[in-house]
Amino acid sequence: METTEVPNVWADINTLRTPAYTEPSEDDVIALQDAVAEAADALAWQISERARSHRAAGEEAPDRVVLSGDYQLALLYALRQVQAAVEDQAARAAKMAGHQGASYTRIGEAWGITRQSARQKWPDSLPARADLPQPPVAVQHAGGTAAALHQPAADTWLYTAIAADGTQHISDPDHATSDTAAAAARTFLAQHPAHDTWSCQHCGADNPLSSPSTCGFCNHRREWT
Repeated sequence: METTEVPNVWADINTLRTPAYTEPSEDDVIALQDAVAEAADALAWQISERARSHRAAGEEAPDRVVLSGDYQLALLYALRQVQAAVEDQAARAAKMAGHQGASYTRIGEAWGITRQSARQKWPDSLPARADLPQPPVAVQHAGGTAAALHQPAADTWLYTAIAADGTQHISDPDHATSDTAAAAARTFLAQHPAHDTWSCQHCGADNPLSSPSTCGFCNHRREWT
């Protein structure tokens, strides 16, 4: 009997897509603005004392009601409720995205703010394990060695490196991911190649003469011949 494989729907749901969305068209934005304006106006029309007084008298409130200053105050109040609803929905969306694997970088990009601002605005968006330091990422390039290190307090990465020519460097902790920190480390190492090296007999790595006694890759002492 032929069977049909059922796709793993939840595995797909739990996998973040990149990009997560496309930029809306101008018409899409205008349509959204019109919908929000209509919703706020409907609430203002409902709560406006001027409009309510006409309805209480059994009359249909005339359109000129909206030109009054008190109606505009009712509209302003309604817009404040819209803003509160947006903030509440945004917090829910940020938390759901964070618990599905989105970083503060991506959450901030969606809201048009920085990673740090997103973390301050929605501090509980990411699960607790995201605040734990992630393991370092080792980098070996152009005869040098480096490590990308996670900074959990800011959810950023830095790298520390010893180039083949002996130059040492610690970057600022401003890399959003381990990949970008590792890429920057490789660039640094490539800019400082070895002039002369010695080969470790234990791991085979090339070491700069500025580190004559211990291998920078496996930490074994140099075996002199």
